[in-house]
Amino acid sequence: MAKTLYQILGIKTTATVDEVRAAYTLLAERVPPLDPVQRMAAKEAFGTLVNAQRRAAYDAALEGAALREIAVADAEPVRALNKPLWAGLALLLAAGTWWALRPSKALPAPAAKVAWVQAGTDAAGQASPAALPGRALSAEDLFARTAPSVVRVNALAASGESLAFGSGVVVEGATVVTNCHVARRGPTLKVKHLAEQFDATITTADESHDLCKLSVPGLSAPAVHVGRVANLRVGQKVYAIGSPQGLDLTLSDGMVSSLREGPDGTFVQTTAPISPGSSGGGLFDETGRLVGIVTFQMRAGQNLNFAVPADWIANMANTSPRSPDREATPSIQPPPPLTPQPQPQVQPQADGAPSLLVGRWVCYGPLTGRGMELLLDANGSVGGSGDGKPIRGRYALQNRQLNLDGELFLIEELTTDRMVLSQGQGRRLVCNH
Repeated sequence: MAKTLYQILGIKTTATVDEVRAAYTLLAERVPPLDPVQRMAAKEAFGTLVNAQRRAAYDAALEGAALREIAVADAEPVRALNKPLWAGLALLLAAGTWWALRPSKALPAPAAKVAWVQAGTDAAGQASPAALPGRALSAEDLFARTAPSVVRVNALAASGESLAFGSGVVVEGATVVTNCHVARRGPTLKVKHLAEQFDATITTADESHDLCKLSVPGLSAPAVHVGRVANLRVGQKVYAIGSPQGLDLTLSDGMVSSLREGPDGTFVQTTAPISPGSSGGGLFDETGRLVGIVTFQMRAGQNLNFAVPADWIANMANTSPRSPDREATPSIQPPPPLTPQPQPQVQPQADGAPSLLVGRWVCYGPLTGRGMELLLDANGSVGGSGDGKPIRGRYALQNRQLNLDGELFLIEELTTDRMVLSQGQGRRLVCNH
């Protein structure tokens, strides 16, 4: 049975961030040094357990009957439309059966037909939110009141090609909050509000909490009223609004199924349906207050969706994803590296495969305990070992699918020093050069 990340570091599940750091430092200084797979395991354990969001998701997985794969509700990659699907929808619309067949928990509303609640303007001429009532709203009234404050965030390549999209929420003036895993997907950002599009830039990247603040000059939209997670109760009704699968301003409803405590705050677990593209959207209570930013879900299981607390928005600060513990005191130093390996020389790659693949990779599966070492050369040959068995053969890359001697992996992330491979069902490998 695979060890948990806590067992890898030899700590209790209640360990503080300082205790996690101390355990990692102890392993780093161990003599004799850890082998490559153990080094990767310890590094991944440290990176997960000092990050509030990742730790909360991992802890939620451990509460189940078995370890499950935890994944952010990633910004949906742009891809070609499924023609048979859209043709079928067109026939349904033509036959007048759309309203009879619509799902009850995910109702996309055309922007042109929404009767928005009238909002005023502040002293600077920016749209200001309408006053909130102290009572619960109907789904229709809540959507009309909050939808004008929800936007779509598009990540573009330098060439202008669409790469991915997610959702965002207007929190003040021309300022939008979304997830960093949405905003970081491309070098150029566009924010779509109703029928208009605006250029956007990141002003604050609180990557330890996966929250990015965007400046959107020209955007005139009412700001949401931000509530507090402390006022939520399990069983309370909540609503999610975002752009799942690119369907802008989609409303879904559910309940607070749990309130999960993390090192930096309380995560909201909800049954409100979300999908890729929902990331960065708003989770609202029955009075229309923003209580969370939809961020991630558990792929195994049904309606196991999570939002980071809206309370964090007021305290956002620039942080590095490699140093997630922004609350650490000055006396706490970052942990030493675990016997750093020399960086391989990156060479041109044959058959159009990225040169970033070339070199020696040490991989570890944080949920499965699986270890693997890969040697990828510029001519398409692969060597190394996986699960104690030698790997010898060829590799090829096509549309983010990496074929390693007949075994297929999806490349979720690839940089000069990090690669994340996935086969689904918890089979995920984090690799370092």
